[in-house]
Amino acid sequence: MAWADLTDVRCYYETFGEGEPLVLVPGLGTTRRMWDAIAPDLASFFSVILIDNRSVGLSVAKRHPNSTADWAADIIELLDFLQLSRAHVLGVSLGGIIAQRLAVDHPSRVDRLVLVSCADCFSPYLREMAGLLGHSLRHFPREVFVRTVELLAASPEYLDSHASQAEQRVLAKCRSGISGKAIARQLRALSCSEIDSRHYRITAPTLVIAGEHDAMIPSCYSRRMAERIPDSRFLVVPGAGHNPLVDAGDCAPGGD
Repeated sequence: MAWADLTDVRCYYETFGEGEPLVLVPGLGTTRRMWDAIAPDLASFFSVILIDNRSVGLSVAKRHPNSTADWAADIIELLDFLQLSRAHVLGVSLGGIIAQRLAVDHPSRVDRLVLVSCADCFSPYLREMAGLLGHSLRHFPREVFVRTVELLAASPEYLDSHASQAEQRVLAKCRSGISGKAIARQLRALSCSEIDSRHYRITAPTLVIAGEHDAMIPSCYSRRMAERIPDSRFLVVPGAGHNPLVDAGDCAPGGD
């Protein structure tokens, strides 16, 4: 167990594996534990850095985040703390939006970038989706919110064939200890985080991944984002939902 005492957060992190550094940035209402299914495989090739975003998990906020720029600044400070000049960065959903901000604000610190199930702007559809999540969080019991997110995030194929695993995930998230207030803060920070198109520029070699059946952030938004990033590669994972790195299982990604 390790913490880095940074400007705005006592950041909890774990490192394991050997190779070039790879930072894994978790998504909305999740901790470093969201990577448990794939982190061991990644550690065969990289020195994996797992983090809990400010205000969730074991990371203790000194100041709550106001935008994704705050989370990006935390990662830069952690790299400095670990004496790393650059790292590969992989983020899913909110983590992918944080990773984008990191690449835009601190291009010299990002080696290669992987953006999964995220978008570069807030369309009316995505704002309505965020509003639905916020409404569920405010007005219903925590388990209802977790089940709403799980249903929107899962592909029909995955949920139909992995119902028991999905139920276990719901129960684990309900027991995670992440408060509704922390998730609400993440949603508010996310809503204030759209990058002005005049300043949106990513120079790192980038892979964009989307699940075929992602209802939360549909793949069309990931495709448009990839089109704005020079020389990026876009992959759709057949049969996958919002977390294709986990839900797809042995499915091979299809390229576009």
